[in-house]
Amino acid sequence: MRQTSLAAVGDLCSVVTKGTTPTTLGKQFQQIGIPFLRAQNVAGGQVILDDELLFIDEPTHRTLARSVIERGDVLVTIAGTIGRAAEVPIDAPAEMNCNQAVAILRPTIKVNRSYLRHWLESANAQQQIFGATVTGTISNLSLGQIRSLQIPLPPLDEQKRIAAILDKADQLRQKRRQAIALLESLTRLIFLEMFGDLVENDKSFAAGRISDWVEDFETGKNLAPDPDNSDPLSYRVLKVSAVTSGIFKAEEAKALPKSYRAPLNHLIHRGDLLFSRANTAELIGATAMVNADYERIVLPDKIWRFAWNAKNKPNPLFVHGMFSSSSFRGEISKRATGTSGSMKNISKEKVLNIHIGMPERQLQDDFAERIKATQRCRLACENQLNVLEAHFSSLQHRAFSGQL
Repeated sequence: MRQTSLAAVGDLCSVVTKGTTPTTLGKQFQQIGIPFLRAQNVAGGQVILDDELLFIDEPTHRTLARSVIERGDVLVTIAGTIGRAAEVPIDAPAEMNCNQAVAILRPTIKVNRSYLRHWLESANAQQQIFGATVTGTISNLSLGQIRSLQIPLPPLDEQKRIAAILDKADQLRQKRRQAIALLESLTRLIFLEMFGDLVENDKSFAAGRISDWVEDFETGKNLAPDPDNSDPLSYRVLKVSAVTSGIFKAEEAKALPKSYRAPLNHLIHRGDLLFSRANTAELIGATAMVNADYERIVLPDKIWRFAWNAKNKPNPLFVHGMFSSSSFRGEISKRATGTSGSMKNISKEKVLNIHIGMPERQLQDDFAERIKATQRCRLACENQLNVLEAHFSSLQHRAFSGQL
């Protein structure tokens, strides 16, 4: 096994002061202009410049000069969903900026930037990151804590060799993620083609409210998990991450104490449509269908289950599509409240009172049939990605423990 010395991140990088949100300066976001990155734009090792990207104008960009991003920087999320990292590619826009949830690491010649990014996402780095977080409403990581992180530092040639191996393995994961994103876009395009914007009701369907279809939202309790319980027969409580991707992930659950016995109305069932009532502003209101039978998995207080109007039940797959549409997600985010910039909540009343166009049931069923094939393909890609993620984690461990 190769022995490698440790170095502080702050000795290898300039850790640039985190930014701020333009709205705190009385500025507004633009439709076009200079890209303004948030934590959601840092994912999967990449800078995500998608259709939800925000922009600022040139005067605001100059005002926020302390958080200007340069090509070759490494970004890391430090608020809310912490510990995600990304490299800023050499073909990125020449001018970009970021908010206070993103820190900028500017590597010196002592460290290879790709090596640094891969290490930041490794189990070794994540243990240090989560061990340093400030607990409270949301997780936070200070710039000083980033500077103090200890990274294995082999010679530069060895760093480049390790980074090249991890880059090649990472490409397989990226291809699966791209396939999943394309399938998700296809579902949204089918929905838009058939129904348009149901919040604006631009196709003039009968007008109504969510409460015309949904009688209530059922929920569980805020339960304390037992991290020492490994009994597979114990009850497990879902984490919010079980629904945020739009596909239900039963593995995103935590074991409860062995003595816990769940009320029957807290258990999830095949066919349930679940809703995240608390999350970041971007992820609040995410929905996911339970498409299999599970035992002893219970709802927390932050995830709701749709309880349908028995006399006017919609197609759940259609409702899932509607809640996943950009206009509806925007409406949820707009109605959400919370003192934190990263964690929002919404009440049942605010969801049930959203005004919408209400397509007839036959059209809803037609939509559901059209997207079932895309859902099967996406689920297959998700399963393949899970296998690749496991292999990649093993490779990362070997890389940063001197075994690669």
